[in-house]
Amino acid sequence: MSKFKLAFGIHNHQPVGNFAAVFEDAHQKAYLPFLNLLSEHPEVRMSLHQSGILWNWQKSSNPDYFEIVSKMVDSGQLELMTGGFYEPILCSIPERDAKGQIALLNRFLTDNFHVHTDGLWLTERIWEPHLPKLLVQAGVRYLPVDDTHFIYAGFELSQLTGPFVTESEGYALRLLPIQKRLRYLIPFGEIEDIIAELKKQAEQNPGGMAVYADDGEKFGVWPGTHKHCYEEGWLARFFEALENESDWLEVIPLREAAMAEPVGRAYLPTASYEEMLHWSLPPSAFLEYENFTDWLKGCGKADRYGRFVRGGHWRGFLAKYEESNLMHKKMQRISDLLSDIEQAGKIDPSDLQPIRERLYAAQCNCTYWHGVFGGLYLPHLRQAVYKHMVKAAYELRQLAGTTGVTFEETDYDLDGYTEILVESDELGAVIHPSCGGRLTELCLSRHGFNITDTLSRRREGYHLKLDQAISPDKSDGQTSIHDQVLAKEEGLKDLLVEDWYLKRCFVDHFLSGEVNLEKFQSNRFGEEGDFVLEPYQHKIETDAHTVTLSRNGFVRRPDGEMPVTVSKCFRFDADADWFDVQYVLTSTAPGGVDVDFAVENNFNFQAGHAIDRYVLVDGRRPEDPYLDSTGTHLQGQTIGLVDKYRSLAVAVASNRPAEIWHLPILTVSLSEGGFEKGYQGTTLVFRYRLHLTAKPTTISFRVHAGQMKSVLSKAFAAVELPG
Repeated sequence: MSKFKLAFGIHNHQPVGNFAAVFEDAHQKAYLPFLNLLSEHPEVRMSLHQSGILWNWQKSSNPDYFEIVSKMVDSGQLELMTGGFYEPILCSIPERDAKGQIALLNRFLTDNFHVHTDGLWLTERIWEPHLPKLLVQAGVRYLPVDDTHFIYAGFELSQLTGPFVTESEGYALRLLPIQKRLRYLIPFGEIEDIIAELKKQAEQNPGGMAVYADDGEKFGVWPGTHKHCYEEGWLARFFEALENESDWLEVIPLREAAMAEPVGRAYLPTASYEEMLHWSLPPSAFLEYENFTDWLKGCGKADRYGRFVRGGHWRGFLAKYEESNLMHKKMQRISDLLSDIEQAGKIDPSDLQPIRERLYAAQCNCTYWHGVFGGLYLPHLRQAVYKHMVKAAYELRQLAGTTGVTFEETDYDLDGYTEILVESDELGAVIHPSCGGRLTELCLSRHGFNITDTLSRRREGYHLKLDQAISPDKSDGQTSIHDQVLAKEEGLKDLLVEDWYLKRCFVDHFLSGEVNLEKFQSNRFGEEGDFVLEPYQHKIETDAHTVTLSRNGFVRRPDGEMPVTVSKCFRFDADADWFDVQYVLTSTAPGGVDVDFAVENNFNFQAGHAIDRYVLVDGRRPEDPYLDSTGTHLQGQTIGLVDKYRSLAVAVASNRPAEIWHLPILTVSLSEGGFEKGYQGTTLVFRYRLHLTAKPTTISFRVHAGQMKSVLSKAFAAVELPG
């Protein structure tokens, strides 16, 4: 009688833009020791998937790792799997790019390890029913997905004893159901319990199989797991235990499992692992889902009815986080532009390949979502994605021979309303007339940098657990991340503030008179106008390089609403690293109306408390100059943010004195290391106390953005550059 099989797979990945030290730490703590230990147990054979990002880093920084992998591949102990090279969510990118990403990783594996693989690691196990056709056309024959995918389709756990066949339009491939119970037991459970679980399954299904596949970071990177797996010897004992049971148990790669006789046919719904579906829900639904599943468990009914309870799906992040959607739609636009140029056939394909690599890198999934994992809250990961997109857009513009200032009206973010795209050789901007006439994006084209890549503060469903958090050094490494509540520092609860609008540029406020910086920062203030989120009319004059936006609104007063009109005209220059914004404010209220008018801008140079990044007000550094500092400056006219690390800067200058505030955007998020504070940008506010009448009141701004010396010499013309 054939042995019971444990099909085993490991997935390793680091996102585009992650710090080299993080790559090195994960390599030394998890990736390298895992394979070194595995090589000592040749009877334990398994599959390995790594993203192309990680492969490339290891090839340049730790080439010895390739020798280890090659030997294990040649001996048959290790099977390599393909996927999207830059680890994209396949269903979130154009099919042409999905196939291209898979082909790119296939070529890499063939060139470096002389293998051809037809097994795919599905990023975050995010499945949609149309995928079989795409995958089969890309040469894929099988992939592992979670058993929860099958449970949602109505299967019983007892039925998931081997590979299943699925198809779309007749394109068939094999699916392997990953057991959630094993994912939670390995490496956090007692080894005796894992062996007992496998024996039980072998008794129920002689000659059958169990499938385990999960993240390699669980074996050394997650809190406490390096000590647990290696210093305390859990992983060595686990491999030894598997070998000791070899009379009835065989550990095999995923491909061998996939090529066994199929158990049946399956059509799976849109799904991912259970936690991802939970994270994708809006905050209220997040909590309701959590409370309901806890209630089911408390009633002892989760096993019976849990299959009918599920969260959202991955695309929900694009609705939950506007910043994610803006990145995603910029990525799609660049893909379309590249495809159009390619189809025109006027550009040498070799000239387009570097741009395609940038596009693929920008499709790395991590920055587009957020849960315990996911990198949306990590500015350096977002900026890495934007770097590739901004440079790709700039290079496509150069190849197309486009010059001057161009304007395009389109539904850029696919919200049903028209946005205005402005591009020059220096700057790229997106203006949203339908939502406060704000400037949503400002990119430094030549420098590949989005200075408006901020993240608004939000209520997250997990914030209620902050009171339960403990220090990470108290983690024992034997508890799954999903069951731990850790906090990296004290006082995080004081930072829980929710923004009611996107923190971007030229947001128009009419504040109540008692508002100060502290109240503004904590959102404890009255908004007297209806301009922040409401629509503006717009007019484009291409010859003058202007976009004019206007709104007839009001400000609230005890005796009623007073009419106020705000007009703002953006003027761009073809080859300048600056643009002008002129405001004209009027009111037809009898006798006029007194207002506190404030213009808000938000920029991000990432490191909030770094010595090489600082604030300048009228050419001088404040007493506390860090980007995460707060300050009020009376009768100021120019404020700038300087990034000496990149030699970039942005400065906003007003033609009339104002009370200027600068304050940080600080978020509280949850990662595998616990709750943590994140700097998401700096808010700059110009506040004016005005008396508005039918006679126009004019305020003019000039925004300089780009190379540091150029910006500072123009914005602070009479001021020496600070050291």
